[in-house]
Amino acid sequence: MRFVVLMMVVWATGLLSIRHSLAQTSSTDSPAGNEKVAEIFRTFSAKGAQRDASELTPPDQMIDRLRLRSDVEADLIAHEPELSQPLFLSWDSRGRMWAVQYRQYQYPAGLKVERFDQYLRAVYDKVPEPPPHGAVGADKITVFSDTDGDGLYDASKDVITGLNIATSVQVGPKGIWVLNPPYLLHYPDADGDDVPDGDPEVHLSGFGLQDTHSVANSLLWGPDGWLYGANGSTTAGTVSSQVTKGVRFEGQCIWRYHPESKVFEIYAEGGGNTFSLEIDSYGQVFSGTNGGSKRGYHYPQGSYSDKNWGKHGPLTNPYAFGYFTGMPMKGDTRRFAQAFMIYDGGLFSKDFDRSIVAPNSLHNLVWNSRLIPDGSTYRTEDVENLIETDDRWFRPVYAGAGPDGAIYIADWYDTRLSHVNPVDDWHKNSGRIYRIRPKGSKPVYRSGDLTALSSDDLIALFDSPNKWLRRRAALVLGWRNDSDATETLVKRVDQSGSLESLWALNLMGQLSTERAADWLRHDDPQIRRWTVRLLGDRHEGHRQLVSLAENEPDLQVRSQLASTAKRIDSETGLAIIDRLTRRDEDGNDPHLPLLYWWAVEAHADDWDAINAFFSDDASWGRPLVRQHILGRLAQRYAAAGTAADMEHCDNLVALAPDDATRDILLVGLTKAFQGRSIPELPKRLDRALSAYQESRGESGAVLALRSGREGAADAAIKLLRDSTTDLGLRIELAYALGELREPMSVDALLRLATGRETSEPALQRVAISTLANFDDVRIATGLIGAFYGKISREHGLRAAACRTLASRAAWADRLLEEVIQWRVRVPEVPEDVIQRLRTYQDPAFIARVEQAFGKAVTVSSAEKIAEIERLTDLLSHSAGDPDAGKTHFMTKCGTCHKLFGDGKTIGPPLDGYERGSLKFWLPAIIEPSLEIREGFQSYMALTLDGRVVTGMMAAQDPKTVTLRTADDQTVVLVRDELEEFKAIKTSLMPEQVFKDMTDQQIIDLFAYLMLGTRR
Repeated sequence: MRFVVLMMVVWATGLLSIRHSLAQTSSTDSPAGNEKVAEIFRTFSAKGAQRDASELTPPDQMIDRLRLRSDVEADLIAHEPELSQPLFLSWDSRGRMWAVQYRQYQYPAGLKVERFDQYLRAVYDKVPEPPPHGAVGADKITVFSDTDGDGLYDASKDVITGLNIATSVQVGPKGIWVLNPPYLLHYPDADGDDVPDGDPEVHLSGFGLQDTHSVANSLLWGPDGWLYGANGSTTAGTVSSQVTKGVRFEGQCIWRYHPESKVFEIYAEGGGNTFSLEIDSYGQVFSGTNGGSKRGYHYPQGSYSDKNWGKHGPLTNPYAFGYFTGMPMKGDTRRFAQAFMIYDGGLFSKDFDRSIVAPNSLHNLVWNSRLIPDGSTYRTEDVENLIETDDRWFRPVYAGAGPDGAIYIADWYDTRLSHVNPVDDWHKNSGRIYRIRPKGSKPVYRSGDLTALSSDDLIALFDSPNKWLRRRAALVLGWRNDSDATETLVKRVDQSGSLESLWALNLMGQLSTERAADWLRHDDPQIRRWTVRLLGDRHEGHRQLVSLAENEPDLQVRSQLASTAKRIDSETGLAIIDRLTRRDEDGNDPHLPLLYWWAVEAHADDWDAINAFFSDDASWGRPLVRQHILGRLAQRYAAAGTAADMEHCDNLVALAPDDATRDILLVGLTKAFQGRSIPELPKRLDRALSAYQESRGESGAVLALRSGREGAADAAIKLLRDSTTDLGLRIELAYALGELREPMSVDALLRLATGRETSEPALQRVAISTLANFDDVRIATGLIGAFYGKISREHGLRAAACRTLASRAAWADRLLEEVIQWRVRVPEVPEDVIQRLRTYQDPAFIARVEQAFGKAVTVSSAEKIAEIERLTDLLSHSAGDPDAGKTHFMTKCGTCHKLFGDGKTIGPPLDGYERGSLKFWLPAIIEPSLEIREGFQSYMALTLDGRVVTGMMAAQDPKTVTLRTADDQTVVLVRDELEEFKAIKTSLMPEQVFKDMTDQQIIDLFAYLMLGTRR
């Protein structure tokens, strides 16, 4: 496109945009919802690349500012005023380019910010309505066309306007798909005239808006007919479709949605700030990353990758017990390759094929890297950069290959880049799109409207060197569902291993069980891999998958076999893993061992299948099983903690063929409980664990430390910090150093507690709890600092840190400040910690506790009486689902109470109560402190060195008092070291059990609590 734009117009509109944006923060249109947020707008110290006084380069001079590699040339094909803030590009079946203009960024229209956290993640006053309802946003989607056939776009049309945080667009067979968080929208356009036939249909809802720098993005058609997308690192979602309800996740992931079945699912989790998505010629999934030590991530189906746990939240699976990292790289380690593509367009030279193009908006350049196989995954090596420039406004945020085979770069074009500033002063009137092509070439798209081609002509395009053309032709044919093409497609799969033919057959519903069985034996590993994949997507446990696993030579097919084993029935899935784990060489692969574990974990609840897996004595001795599965499986059962899980763990330990194998299982078991109490175990398991702990406790290092031998503390600390030391010994040493209050150990314990010297949650949790024994000013600073790094909510780490911080007044005050300043959310602080904070007597401290958590109510109020009456009426006229209720019981009640054999015994068991009486249940739950059962009185102990401990009396003698805390830990206190010890009037049971529960969830909970009592 050859737009002619006057420099003065560009500069004038840019200045107006900046002035308008600055004015917004002080006008009635400010996104601040209250004075505290407005104060943050006024005083926040901006970080990163912010707006400066440099001048933009006029569009017609921009190509001259780009330093291009000697083998490429560039064209400016779109720019302001028709285009500004381009974020994403896609192409339809006519070869036209669709651009998303992200002009509403940084705040959704019509919403007010009620609060920020330390990362500027916002809580808004409401959820926006889907377009066209609610406030009209400034985002729009524009289509660009080449009307004269010269290869350059010369016409544009705004197709959809008024969008509100729209990040990507794809055109399908019946309309236009727009990702506009919190929604995925489908605009009907049956005649393809680019005029929607009506309001959009909401297909997905619930994507997060907390940080519009990291929302759901990068909508992309997969070759399997699913719509794939990415989610950024600092938003959380609870996504629902017509069929799939309430899929909850936090932070970065790859997700997908099937437009016909209406199923939504997480495809893979983790990574950097995933604001890009690539599906290569073989259908493998990748994304870029905002880290500097890697170019991107490769995501096998169902996999988990690393992230900043403290900032981005836990994985959806608490039993992953491991994760992948990004692809190893060699080259420029500056941040960041957030945008990412793998070139396969057929226009460049052969050695350019399958190379990575990764724009770096922070450093105003575009990287080029080789993609190199590394076992079942990949690594990367940089080659000479494609583009560099000294123009700081050059901010490439998207790269993709177009229908003509050229590379298209979307340039945000703004001197500001960093979002770490609440002031919306983005330069909203500029943006460019460039086309990168081989030097001397003049690429033109000449295939016309693919939807108008015959099926035979579409199939002929499967031989094109251009991935976009092959992929789009397969999608169009699949959407057409021309059964007459079936025979031709089957022959192409049989004879040439055509993936596009396989994908088209799948879209047409023509991948029969018989054809799948044939293609599991295909010579081409990619056909085998995708047949395995598609059977798994249909949840079909084909027995031939087991035979394939026994002899499959290809690493990536074995990778997919493990991913599919996770999705199918337990018997077949574990039989696949049984065959795969016979290959010792896979233990050295970067991905396969964890993929094998995740498949086993997916079926852990099916004990019959697990028992069958270990029925062959040879399975116990396999290195892959011993090193990667056994310990994790025992840990998984123990961490789940139900009576059934503990029985499974007991049976597993009993099956172990020898002492060494039993020890592997018992180490896994103890990992689940370190820093936590061990619940009542089956007798056989309890005896095995006691014997193991006794042998471990006889370690010479521990005995020397406890006996006070000279040099023992130095030796113990050295062993504690040594990652090669047995984990059980490190944990015992941490306990002993804490109990002995060895001052030299604080630094080592703090490094472990903050995750700097361990990635093992059990050891980290023990170190966090042990630090409560030391009155050291470094501890609170270190723990709070790691809240935003490696002390996550996963594995109870954040809760343990809150309990340690609450144990001393000065530390507790630091925790309160984090809550008051919105850096720690109230739901992240355990209820027992809030109860402990309320035991401090200083009036100023009490005022801060009330500022953070509200006033404590210890006498019945009108509001509580009204709530009891409301729930009595609700529960008297409703029948719930006890199976769903059991889940709520284990989350809300089972952490302290036991019912039907499940749960813990911190509080009184519930079986013997009047479970059929609402008059018993509701007052006890709504106001637990009104009547505290004998034997469950709470006490507060204040030590001479300022530590506060609260709990119920577990034991006492003339010299010591033992309290059982709300997290089921026992703490032994020496009476002579107590400044104060007294009973407290409040129950350890939290008052707001029903907080964050819907009425239906409460109904289901009571259906379980009252199970068998109603007639």
